Amino acid sequence: MIFVKNIFKRSKSLGQFGLLNFLLFFVLLVTSFFDDRTLMGVNIWMKPMKFAVSIGIFSWTMAWYLFYLPQIRKVQKIKLTIITAMLIEQVIIIYQASRGELSHFNVSSIGNAVLFQLMGIAILINTGMVFWAYLLFAKVESLFSGYKRGIQLGMLIFVVASLEGFLMVGNLSHTVGAPDGQEGIFFLNWAKTYGDLRVFHFLGLHALQAVPLFAWFYARDNVKRVNIFAAIYLILSLGTLWNAMAGRGLFWG
Repeated sequence: MIFVKNIFKRSKSLGQFGLLNFLLFFVLLVTSFFDDRTLMGVNIWMKPMKFAVSIGIFSWTMAWYLFYLPQIRKVQKIKLTIITAMLIEQVIIIYQASRGELSHFNVSSIGNAVLFQLMGIAILINTGMVFWAYLLFAKVESLFSGYKRGIQLGMLIFVVASLEGFLMVGNLSHTVGAPDGQEGIFFLNWAKTYGDLRVFHFLGLHALQAVPLFAWFYARDNVKRVNIFAAIYLILSLGTLWNAMAGRGLFWG
């Protein structure tokens, strides 16, 4: 509870938006028990649930980091843009799920294609906001050097992983070696026996949490140690992308 209170003290807007998404997850979870429609082999509400959790974590993470930046007006613009972009993303995903339609890679009609394009634009703008925050951190002098570097590198890897999503857009698919909808692992639904580009996407995006947490607990004032950890994290994450591009699944099927 102390952590949650700190989130809201650091940014009321992002704190509330993150909480809204966590509550949305439970609403969608309950809804899935009463709506047994499936899409690509899973309940239609599974994707909105995953995005609700992901957006909630992202919102609270950015609330924590943006608090350190002294440029109040710029930070407010970043917050508002993040909330707007993520709201557009989530609304489209839920709307398409309610219709039993794919939200991603769906160009089956003009309307679906337009919605898909809007999502791509929203994600690109959101990525730009994280990169802007990364640049602004260069002027922060009040943090432990290792912790500051951890936040910066976490943001930078996040940007790379976010842009990797456009590789999936180019393929109109996240599965390599088979159509989307293959048997996947629980909840995340990554393909077990075929390449899945979402694995690197997930790991890279969550560098936003992983690298700064490592820095805070193990290398607050050790930039070199943070650099090494971030490099290893990125290399291992890229290994999953190489594995997926080769068409190999998580279990090398």
